[in-house]
Amino acid sequence: MEACYEYLGCKQKDCVMYGRKDKKCCWEVENTLCNHVGIEVMREACGNKKEVCARSGCIYFKEAEKLGLVKG
Repeated sequence: MEACYEYLGCKQKDCVMYGRKDKKCCWEVENTLCNHVGIEVMREACGNKKEVCARSGCIYFKEAEKLGLVKG
């Protein structure tokens, strides 16, 4: 699966995920600039990024789940 910024067509070049090619998933990396407002708001309240991505309806996370890329 391609990186989140490619999958989502994200243009936020100042995000730590932008241009990254190491196969790390965005929910495993702190200080991302998710282009889903709900994720940003929920992350501030909850703190568990992976859980927030799962609950927020992030289409990238849901696709990764279907492909078996979400661990633990």
